[in-house]
Amino acid sequence: MAGFRLRVTLSSDNWSHIPSFYPYPDTVPTEHHVRSFSPNHDHSPPRASSMRHHAASRRRNLCLLFTSFTLTFLTLLYTLANPALHGAGRLVEAGRTGLDEGLGLGLSRFDALHGDGGRLGVAGSGGWVHGMKEGLGSGLKGWLPTQKIGCWGWDPARPEDMDPKGCLRARQYRQVMRVLEREQRAEQATGVAEADRIHRSHWWFTNTYNIEVFQNVSRCFLPTHHDDYTPCPDKPLIISGWWYSAEVVSGGTSGEFKQIQSFGVNIACVGPYENWVEVAEMMPDVYRFIWNGDVDVVSCVTDPRCIAMEHYVPPHGAEDLSVGVPDEERGVIPIWMLQIVDYWGSRPKEMSNNDHYWGLKHDGDWSYQPLGQQWIATPWALPGHVHLPYSIEEYCLPLPVKPHEERNNTVLIFAKRSAYFHWPHVSPMQFWTDLAREPTFDLLSTCDVEDGYPLPDGLDTMGLQSREAYEELVGSVKVMLGMGAPMISPSVYSSLCQATPVVIPTFWEDYRTDGWDLFAGWSQHGPAALIGPPYVYSYYSKNYTSLLEAVEQARTTPIDRYIPEDMRLTYALKAMESYLSRDLYAMFQTVLSSNGGHVPRLIEGARERCYEIERCRAVFPEGRTPSTPENWQRQRETDRDRSGVMRVGDGSR
Repeated sequence: MAGFRLRVTLSSDNWSHIPSFYPYPDTVPTEHHVRSFSPNHDHSPPRASSMRHHAASRRRNLCLLFTSFTLTFLTLLYTLANPALHGAGRLVEAGRTGLDEGLGLGLSRFDALHGDGGRLGVAGSGGWVHGMKEGLGSGLKGWLPTQKIGCWGWDPARPEDMDPKGCLRARQYRQVMRVLEREQRAEQATGVAEADRIHRSHWWFTNTYNIEVFQNVSRCFLPTHHDDYTPCPDKPLIISGWWYSAEVVSGGTSGEFKQIQSFGVNIACVGPYENWVEVAEMMPDVYRFIWNGDVDVVSCVTDPRCIAMEHYVPPHGAEDLSVGVPDEERGVIPIWMLQIVDYWGSRPKEMSNNDHYWGLKHDGDWSYQPLGQQWIATPWALPGHVHLPYSIEEYCLPLPVKPHEERNNTVLIFAKRSAYFHWPHVSPMQFWTDLAREPTFDLLSTCDVEDGYPLPDGLDTMGLQSREAYEELVGSVKVMLGMGAPMISPSVYSSLCQATPVVIPTFWEDYRTDGWDLFAGWSQHGPAALIGPPYVYSYYSKNYTSLLEAVEQARTTPIDRYIPEDMRLTYALKAMESYLSRDLYAMFQTVLSSNGGHVPRLIEGARERCYEIERCRAVFPEGRTPSTPENWQRQRETDRDRSGVMRVGDGSR
């Protein structure tokens, strides 16, 4: 036990007078000790009282040593039982080391992915993220809290039946390994037919990626003294059957995908429908939540062989499909674990085409996740939904801003399809012909010319461009001009980030801009229209003079680079951290309480319309049973007996 050290000057004679029972041999004596045993003090034979004093001191010191040993031993036991406090010399500290000093591990990991040598890093700068560190501050926590559950005697090398009873870490490891072995069998399968037999309609192009993901996740659940142990957040996996996740793996881009990974959470892309359901069934104690599109969630929620038996209720006015389904065939997917990610969100009938897609008969709010819109994430700040905003800084900030006077005197129309010019709500074809003839600038398009949809007379197109070529083009023109479609697009923000002003149409004069009206299509890209000049100019789609004046104002007014606050990486990361940290089960309980203790029903007609237009997945066939671990059902019952409440899909509680 090293004590407080006080530097003093001692001669060899001084040291010889230090008593042999001095209780702290690794500590330099204090001035008091030196003074007490210096040559200037009386060293005559000790008196009886002095002998008694020294005997008492010996007993006291022995007592202190025993107490110290006991406390050290107890501390060691506690450390071994708590993986967050040790790890064979690793510096774990709950996965947050360095975060509270200003930046946050989430951004540090993001920088590691995209810094020097990375595709998007800036040479010599340590990555573009370095320039943002000061702005982040200490608000971002980085990795989510690491798992703090330890198990005595847990050894993955032993047979599974020797795992400690009630050891969550062991259960999680075994579940991951079973799924990993499943993926490896599919990768080793000879021929498509055999792979499909193993994985049904498996996304073969995500197989190698998923193997790496499950290998990484398996290390989270090893004993903390294991050489391969890796500290991870609780529930470090998201299971995704969302098609866009698979696109990212096969070469696409997705900011939210990278942001999730920056928090130490892995994403397994195991679609389509039957595949992600089976994987979720196989590892109920591992995943944080399931991330899917609207159709897959509706398909599962309305199928008694998919959704947990405790959570199945037929939609309003619909047939109860659970009648006659044996308990052993009932689903196990918790309804509160089904999160949706969607570009458009659950929009009201009066402001969408959802009467066609979902059979809506009434105006007003609704949700294709029966628990509510808070289970739906979108890149736009839609009312009631979770806003996971775009962050354009990663791609845009490395691009140089070309001065206004060096740009081409060109106005670029952003529209991918020639069919857009034929839509009834956009400006008349003659407007574009007249605009192309204006003498003060050149008018350019990059749209694809589709059969039966010719471009307006006089308008030329360069054809569809690669992203790199398109971004370079945007940064070289003086104006980005919207013609009315698509209704909303991130292209506007990419343009502003390169200091290119934007002009967009409105289709209704004096329209409302609050709530859903902002996203109702009264203007192309309602949120951007609110930014206003000199960054964004608006024109009335049926007034050519309004169009020309807006273009000329934008063309002759230079601007600086502009990035909305809610599209900065710092904002996006904080939003993602909040999203990943939500207690979905507590939210579910709140919904139950507000609904009389019952699981809410899907809106009437939505399931039927989904099947009518062949969007929803077929219900699971008779005889199918969930692919849950053998002992999982028994563990669920044990948890229910202990707590009085069974939390479906979370055997740890």
